[in-house]
Amino acid sequence: MTRRTILCALSLSLGFSSSVLAQETVIQTVERIVDIAAAKAEGHAERIMAEASNGSIELVVDATLDAPHIEATFTVEGEDEKDVARRAELVKLFAERAADQTLVVRPIFPGKEMPRDTVRVRIVVPKSGDCTLRSANGALTVTGTAGKLKLNAKNGAIRVERHTGSVDANAANGAIEILHAGGEVRASAANGAITVSLADGNDLPFEIETRTGSVRVEVGTDFDGIVKMHTTGGELSVSDSGKRARTPQSTDHARTIEIGAAGVTSEARSTTGSVKLTIRAK
Repeated sequence: MTRRTILCALSLSLGFSSSVLAQETVIQTVERIVDIAAAKAEGHAERIMAEASNGSIELVVDATLDAPHIEATFTVEGEDEKDVARRAELVKLFAERAADQTLVVRPIFPGKEMPRDTVRVRIVVPKSGDCTLRSANGALTVTGTAGKLKLNAKNGAIRVERHTGSVDANAANGAIEILHAGGEVRASAANGAITVSLADGNDLPFEIETRTGSVRVEVGTDFDGIVKMHTTGGELSVSDSGKRARTPQSTDHARTIEIGAAGVTSEARSTTGSVKLTIRAK
């Protein structure tokens, strides 16, 4: 192969790569907002079912509102300027009440989703009831809610704060953080750490398990219960400055902690990580 042939081939290769890179950078951001009419029943607790395939969902309770407010910020990818403008025009924020008054929320991209299509959905309601949130690729964040809360994130973190009902959270690849929980907690992660803190006055059982990651659990000053801790490849530790706990059983990989008057049994497990239990003192 001559030098001229090599230079021509290199030039064609670089030109092709530049064209591909230029096409990959065509993205556009667009917002959609939906205001839902208030429910007919006064003081209605909104039941919500929200799902996103590529993006995050945030659910917040704001008691100053009269009706639900939903907004979504879409990042849309296109093959060129014309294509991205067309796709940005066609994105839709589906937010409607079902026959049973459940608020169904789903962002929709036109046609086949492209690799860099993403969305951030924010749902704000005056009062919440039972809620289910799902995301295939994105985080789930919930603040100030009530009722039964079910969360499922395939690739993304989960964070819940000040929820007064039960929580059932599952993450395949991502950390889980549940703070100031006022009810029963079930949290499971395949690859990610789990942190759970119970609100004072909550001594309902919890079940926490991760295969890859640490577990951190904090219970309130008046928590009464039995906590079974287990790890295969990490350490077990207990912080009890108020001296309320007893340890009837303890090995390198398992420990049973009785707190106060004992009562219901909770579990905290990690396959490869450490497990730590903190008992807040008065």
